[in-house]
Amino acid sequence: MNSLPNANSHHAPALARAFLCALQRYATRLHSLSCINQRYSFMRFTLLIGFSLILCRPTLLVGQTLQGQVYYDSTAAPVPFASVGVKGKALGTVADAQGRFSFSDSPDLAATDTVVVTCVGYQPARLVVRQLRQQPITIRLRKQPQTLREVMVRHQQLKPQVLGRTGTSGIAHWGVNSIVADSTRRREKLGSEFGTFLTSSRNCYVDDFNVYVARNPFRQVRLRLLFYAVRNSRPAELLLPADIQLVLTEQQHGWISVDLRPYNLQLNKGQKIVVALQWLDAVGETASYDSFDVPAAFPTPLHLVYTRNKSQDQWKFYPGQPSLYLNVQSWR
Repeated sequence: MNSLPNANSHHAPALARAFLCALQRYATRLHSLSCINQRYSFMRFTLLIGFSLILCRPTLLVGQTLQGQVYYDSTAAPVPFASVGVKGKALGTVADAQGRFSFSDSPDLAATDTVVVTCVGYQPARLVVRQLRQQPITIRLRKQPQTLREVMVRHQQLKPQVLGRTGTSGIAHWGVNSIVADSTRRREKLGSEFGTFLTSSRNCYVDDFNVYVARNPFRQVRLRLLFYAVRNSRPAELLLPADIQLVLTEQQHGWISVDLRPYNLQLNKGQKIVVALQWLDAVGETASYDSFDVPAAFPTPLHLVYTRNKSQDQWKFYPGQPSLYLNVQSWR
């Protein structure tokens, strides 16, 4: 019967070598497993640190809002429907009837970005995003100093004239959607502007403004009428210090007219202006998807439509002509 070799057997050196080789392979495998475990531990540590840094960034959490209230000077009187916009960005909103405003924070907002609060007839107020992120803030607007307007004596020989487009069709549309369960789109539309360039071929007095609303599903819509001077082919300062608002009730649509004679607005021959509407508010939900709609002819190479999403956003221009016009009385 065969027996196991002892240490004195001639097989002992070979067995020892085999045993040592096995030990070396086992040690190498343990070292490899240790390195893999160390790498895994390092990666897990790195991921945890990176995730922690993301959570601890100084920006606000998703869903946090920036909010405040706008008052007239040092009084307790609110400034209703003031515009709140971030300079150069499509971010901001419009205050409600009590001067309260809120809009969502965004990763696109830097702490040093300038927030501009404006309202027709008031001096603008400026602050930075950092201030809004710290707490709800109170903003106070002062009245814009008014220059006395000259009393106009109308010329005897006046000729009626129309500046703008009286057509009611168009493949382009400006407005806002109505969604039954979600008013997000309506909130996002607050502060947006839509307008067109008009040029008077003669000296004229402006009698009224007219806009065609093709569809209106809302119980109430509030718009602001704006008249801009034009500088470097872009809208510039406001021509009228009065806050002129259109309030459309009970799904009102068709031609909407605003009497402008009390404001004594006069245009010079060749003067270019921008006539615009700003979206301020909408009340009411509809039974199905629908939209508020102002049509525009498109494309129209000789006419331009301008839009911006918020009061301090960049202007965008398109070759179009909306269904709005001015009735004027002109003279040579």
